[in-house]
Amino acid sequence: MPKKDKIMTQAQLIEEINKFRQQQKTMILASHSSKESKRCQPLASYAPFIEDDGCFYLFLSGLASHSKNLEAHQDEISNVSVLLIEDEQDARNIFARKRLNYSCQVSIWPRTHPQWQERIEKLQDRFGKTIEVLSSLGDFNLYCLTPEEGHYVRGFGQAYALKDGKTPVLINQ
Repeated sequence: MPKKDKIMTQAQLIEEINKFRQQQKTMILASHSSKESKRCQPLASYAPFIEDDGCFYLFLSGLASHSKNLEAHQDEISNVSVLLIEDEQDARNIFARKRLNYSCQVSIWPRTHPQWQERIEKLQDRFGKTIEVLSSLGDFNLYCLTPEEGHYVRGFGQAYALKDGKTPVLINQ
């Protein structure tokens, strides 16, 4: 088992979490189909994202299964789970990869939303010309995921609950 890192202050931990969030370019999504479908099925997928004002923004095709799931449950409380996880090759121990997960509320921003273009420009700054091409396609939508609560694991015995999506509290294990 690797040597435990030093105890961090809450401010240091928040700074580490924010840095970890900014380093990630994609997230793993866990969503589920609508209650009206024949079977309410879970779905794991991934999506590139940007973060702004504490929310995650995804630009996804409305034809994709995960988009249909997000649309079916938009504006419900904690209707999607997201996972940001350290790359396997960067982990000190494969069993203790740094990871951050959130339960999120989803809203879809129409192209008429006052900040739609600003978020698209930020996506383009991060991901290049692909966003310019995708934004010209009518089936792509901008999704805003607002974290409600979560967990941050930085290693063995170092798990923190994020009560308001931001404030870490040590979980006794």
